[in-house]
Amino acid sequence: MVDPEALITIALESGASGAAVLDTSVIEFHEEFRKACERNFCGKYDTNWMGPPAIGPIEVLKRRALNYRQGLLLQSVHSVKSSFDIKGMIAKAAVHEAIFRTLLDRIRQEYPSEDFLPLNAGCCSICEKCSYPGEPCRNPDRAVASVEAYGMDVIALQKKAGVRYYHGKEAVCYVGLILFNPASHTRSQ
Repeated sequence: MVDPEALITIALESGASGAAVLDTSVIEFHEEFRKACERNFCGKYDTNWMGPPAIGPIEVLKRRALNYRQGLLLQSVHSVKSSFDIKGMIAKAAVHEAIFRTLLDRIRQEYPSEDFLPLNAGCCSICEKCSYPGEPCRNPDRAVASVEAYGMDVIALQKKAGVRYYHGKEAVCYVGLILFNPASHTRSQ
């Protein structure tokens, strides 16, 4: 059985700046966030198994997410030179990815028989070059979709979790969400 408080401790020990557990019933799903993916805001549309369109329709993803009862929200906050420091933001995204991967590995070691749905900031980057669309995913057990691809409102998510979401013009904040069930069963639909 997953202990939500233990997950928060593991997140903070793994390098997260903040962490909180929330019920999935408070997650706001909006088509606009998915449409941002389709407009290729991140430059990864139609290039990755864990992003749109390959990941599937938002309705299917929403049902998948809501099959879990709780989520561990983790946040990493990093200093940058300014809100225009794109190089700094990219470098800090890599730091966030390392924190997220460390956390996910620790959770899977602690709870090997439990089912989790990990979602991170931005498109999956576990492989240097994704095998999409010509070959199957090379790392299906490590591949991770983004919170945005699922259509989740990240700012609302942070507010509802009681986690500060704005840290000033010289900071960048990345968010991941690991969905789970506190007991060894899934929510009935």
